[in-house]
Amino acid sequence: MDPARRRASIDSLSTISDAAGLELEAIALAFGATIRALRTDRGLSLNELARRAGVDPAYVHRIEARGAQRPPLPRRPVVQALAAALGCDARQTDQLLALAGHTPAALLELGGWDATLATVAELLGDPGVSNAAKTEFRDVIRLLARRWARSDQSSPQP
Repeated sequence: MDPARRRASIDSLSTISDAAGLELEAIALAFGATIRALRTDRGLSLNELARRAGVDPAYVHRIEARGAQRPPLPRRPVVQALAAALGCDARQTDQLLALAGHTPAALLELGGWDATLATVAELLGDPGVSNAAKTEFRDVIRLLARRWARSDQSSPQP
């Protein structure tokens, strides 16, 4: 490969790497901001959250930080410990797990990704579908989920 093409390849890899780094930074910011918002909403000090979760207060501070001292996203057990310490319900815990780059428990219980979930994700991620249509779609899905949840609860158990 000639030097000009090699340099172009390296530059494109660098751009991809930079983009991935920015994406990870955005995810880390969202995770840290969510932890901070939940903590302050519940009236917990940083030290109290750390004590309840069994982690170092400096670690929680770095998770919530917006600067270069932020650590990599935490491992699954740490996210679960923080969620429990914050009194999160299952949906909030799943949201925190997803923000930290882990598979939500609800998806693990389902058995993983399937074609139906892929279809829903593709539709909700489609930039050609208006926000109003996405909102309506979400409402329909919630309505159907509530309908099936009620019918499961009223059906006789074996």
